[in-house]
Amino acid sequence: MTTNEHGAGSGDGTRAAARLLEMATRNADELLSEARTEAASIVATAQSDADRLTASSRVQAEQLTTSASAEAARALAAARAEAQRVLAELDQERAEQNAELDRHRASVLGELTERHAALEAEVARLQQLEQEHRNWMRNYLTEQLAQIEPNPA
Repeated sequence: MTTNEHGAGSGDGTRAAARLLEMATRNADELLSEARTEAASIVATAQSDADRLTASSRVQAEQLTTSASAEAARALAAARAEAQRVLAELDQERAEQNAELDRHRASVLGELTERHAALEAEVARLQQLEQEHRNWMRNYLTEQLAQIEPNPA
């Protein structure tokens, strides 16, 4: 081959290499563009999934909060009702104890009144007995004195 032919062949090789480089660049650009498009699609899908999960989580959190608040309100209402029931029972029990104490007090006071009356009757009887005994002693001593003293008759 001549220099000309070699030069022409070398020009074809450069052109072929340039064309190959151009095709490789175009192919790389297409692949890069496809990769960017696919990455953007994946990011968009992931963002959509994240937004959907976030919204779902918020709804679930609100439902749980509402449910917990309702349960707390029910528990509080039940506790208040139980406290009121216990207070009512305590009031009833206290009233019954007060009534029993009043009955017992009345019974004891009645017994004391009866005992007091009986003791006063006993004191009156003993005073009467004392008076009778004094009178008897006076009469006896007067008779004894009268027997010891001479009669002025």
